[in-house]
Amino acid sequence: MSIEKELHWYAFVTKPRHEKKVKSYMDSVGITNFLPLRKTLRQWKDRRRWVEMPLFSCYIFCQIEYIYRYDVLKLPSVVRVVSFNQQPTPVRQQEIEAIQRLLRYKEDVFVGDGLVPGDRVRISTGPLHGLEGVLSEQRGNKWFVVYISAIGKSVYVDIQENVLEKI
Repeated sequence: MSIEKELHWYAFVTKPRHEKKVKSYMDSVGITNFLPLRKTLRQWKDRRRWVEMPLFSCYIFCQIEYIYRYDVLKLPSVVRVVSFNQQPTPVRQQEIEAIQRLLRYKEDVFVGDGLVPGDRVRISTGPLHGLEGVLSEQRGNKWFVVYISAIGKSVYVDIQENVLEKI
């Protein structure tokens, strides 16, 4: 069976705050989808209320064959498919199942950026392109750290995470 005929999970980007609408569109045309939701307490001037909010803002997952991705892109409020090197990137089944299990667990779930302090990273663009180091966090800021083991010293650079890639 070719890759185009296999069912895979794909992440699609939606317009802001349109995730539930896209889910209902997908449900109405019979596309298997997964919109991870979490309950959060929202505060307004006159009231507080528990509401279900998307775990990942502007993202929804759907399980389709690769050749049908354009059918999803035609749906209202769907912006694009998540891609790497201009190729739609499948989401592993284990990752979808892990998210589902985490949401069944009744504790608070929070989403962070892909890189966490302690990850070995490489700068992918800009004047520091190619440098390797460790991501650190200090007082709420993310720092790129180059550790020089021979002298036991570290050099810290405040840098945007979008120019870092995990090694």
